Amino acid sequence: MENKTNGIRIMLVAHSADDRKLISSLLTDEALRVVSTFRPDADGLRKASSQPADVLLIGTRAQPEQELDFAERMFTTRSDITIILIAPALDSRTLARAMECGISRVIDISSSEHDICSHIMATANRDQNRRNTTQKIASYDSKIVVCYSPKGGVGKTTLAVNLAYALATMNKKVALIDLSLQFGEVGVFLDISKGDTIADMVEEHNFELSTIKSYLIRHQSGIQVMLSSSSPEYAELIQPSHVSAILSTLRTEFDYVIVDMGVSFGDCAISAMETADTILLVVNEDIASLHDAKRSIKVMEALNQQDKLQIVVNKDGISTITVKNVANLLEASPVLVIPFDLKAAMLAVNRGIPMLSCAPNSKASKEIRAFAQAMIRRM
Repeated sequence: MENKTNGIRIMLVAHSADDRKLISSLLTDEALRVVSTFRPDADGLRKASSQPADVLLIGTRAQPEQELDFAERMFTTRSDITIILIAPALDSRTLARAMECGISRVIDISSSEHDICSHIMATANRDQNRRNTTQKIASYDSKIVVCYSPKGGVGKTTLAVNLAYALATMNKKVALIDLSLQFGEVGVFLDISKGDTIADMVEEHNFELSTIKSYLIRHQSGIQVMLSSSSPEYAELIQPSHVSAILSTLRTEFDYVIVDMGVSFGDCAISAMETADTILLVVNEDIASLHDAKRSIKVMEALNQQDKLQIVVNKDGISTITVKNVANLLEASPVLVIPFDLKAAMLAVNRGIPMLSCAPNSKASKEIRAFAQAMIRRM
């Protein structure tokens, strides 16, 4: 990791500007290079998620509270960095909590500059050596695609299931995750009556790839499916950090991870969107759907997720509102327009078979298949 040109790149996180200035002044070794500084808040999480770095150095002159929450969130989303906490001497309980949050080392802020720098370099190099020997790196450019709509009944699950099926039939490794946590229907669409769910998985408190894969159900098409909670009350077990950990881990194993979302804009949904490469916003040609979509776009802009957003028009032809009207209202041209085909869609749902399988020649099936082919070409 360390080299004469770049050294060890550090993201420095602390609540106050004074703390950031103090900690930065302690990093006297020329091999340590601070590339960015920010606070341990939502804006800091957004910046840290994409900033190239080797070390996340979290500092405080008080007892860490929010800093540990920040570290835990980063641990589940960035497996490529070393997380170090520099703080006053911690009691055993707080130290144990720090380790649980993924912090590789805790450094006493009262240590000498030499010792602080040595601890940072030793920890960063140790972690990098471990990653080089144990981390499985995918040989392909994996993509996480989220299918979302704030309105039910627009065909979001139909798109997620059939897009996953299309990609699987094109010899791609596909995972399909049902994140409609209270009332997921992916199992219904694929005739999977029962099995382990995402709620069962998170109770393991283990997000290693082998553990997550053991909770995937293999569909006859080759799709690996993670079912939603078996009952609405179990949805509360799933936390945003679980979602980001599951998706980030599956990225190393699958060409595509397709996520079917619920209608809510809760923390788990936001976590999925932040982890995703593409967000497919599914709309119908009706005023209610478009009104909700317009509001959703504003929320995504506030979350800085607008660059991932793509519009999908489903059930085209169902009303007098046209695709051009949709594009004008949402200020974006749809990437996919799926014709309204009630007969094919109902046949698929009632039989528990993807529409592309039971009605491969329908116009809707052909459009989804062509979109999947275009996705593969773009990779």
